[in-house]
Amino acid sequence: MKNFLAFLILILCAAQVHGQFHQKEVGLRGGYTAGANFRVTIAENLSYEAQLGFRNQGLIGALYRQQHQNIGMDRLGNWDFIYGFGVHAGFYFTDSYRIFYREVYYGRDIFTPVAGVGAYLGVEYQMVDYPVSFGVSYLPHMEMSLKQLFGINLWDFGLTVRYRF
Repeated sequence: MKNFLAFLILILCAAQVHGQFHQKEVGLRGGYTAGANFRVTIAENLSYEAQLGFRNQGLIGALYRQQHQNIGMDRLGNWDFIYGFGVHAGFYFTDSYRIFYREVYYGRDIFTPVAGVGAYLGVEYQMVDYPVSFGVSYLPHMEMSLKQLFGINLWDFGLTVRYRF
């Protein structure tokens, strides 16, 4: 919690940025897969985002290719719609898995490596006077693991805060 407060104070005390095009962003995501992210903008409407997320007592690394579309602007900032796709890999611990509405329990937590593909949908508000952006993201994904052969998660919503530099 102290790290999050320090990050929030850093964002609020940041100096003004006078450029229109930002190359890099670093931020935090809260939600089902909470963690840190790093985005590099390649072109005006194309970026790549790396995420390091924590889920089910484990660690998931993901890489997304994203397209940006400007959907509006006001005097304080810009609204962007972001969509894309990506891959992820990592591990978590589980004591059960679900298949066809049937739940199987192991009785103890078991290490489970996972790999999968996913989509990225989001709406982001980028402030003009400060190098800060706020957003809502949706990350549905499919994954394969050793314990649960195939899994789908359609409920990975999250809130993001990013700092541009």
